[in-house]
Parts: sequence; C-alpha cells; structure tokens
Amino acid sequence: MIRARFIAATALAMATFAFEAPVRAQSVSADALLKAKNNCLASVAKTVGIPRGNLKVIQQTSNASGISVDVKVPKATAPWGCLTDRQGKVEDVYFKGSEGAL
Repeated sequence: MIRARFIAATALAMATFAFEAPVRAQSVSADALLKAKNNCLASVAKTVGIPRGNLKVIQQTSNASGISVDVKVPKATAPWGCLTDRQGKVEDVYFKGSEGAL
C-alpha cells in the first residue's frame, strides 16, 4: 500500500511537471527594433565623425537585457557595436575590433 501511494505521488508530480507551460522570453516590439537601429546609427556616426548615410547595419539581435546592433563603418577593420535598452535607448557604443587598429 505504501509503495502504491509512492508510485501514485511520483506519477502525479511527473505529470504536473510535464504540463507546466514553458517560460518564454519577452519579445521586443518592431517599433523598439527600429528605434534601436536608428539611434545606434546616429550614435555611431557621431562617435566616428562620419555621416550616418555612410553606415550600414550588418546585424541586430535582441535578448532579455536589450538590443544589440552591429554597424559597418567604411575603412574600419571591424564592426562597431551598439547596445540599447529594450525600448531602443542607446546605452553603449564601442569598437569591436582591436583598438590598435582604430
């Protein structure tokens, strides 16, 4: 009888675990992605001192903490990175290559 109760309790616990909804990452809105892209292009252009029209976004990703944008700068040996919050406000701009190559 004790063994049967243990098996039943174990089966119930396993069934409950199996049917729990998975935790999903919060998505970022299309508006926030567009703001991040535009704000990053403006920030990188200001940092490197060239017109925004000469820059190109080569990658954009989002995660739980914000949005990351990689920007191609003409004649740069590596992309520039830009981090924003989840609403697209720039938090950091940095060169992703060797600083000796700047």
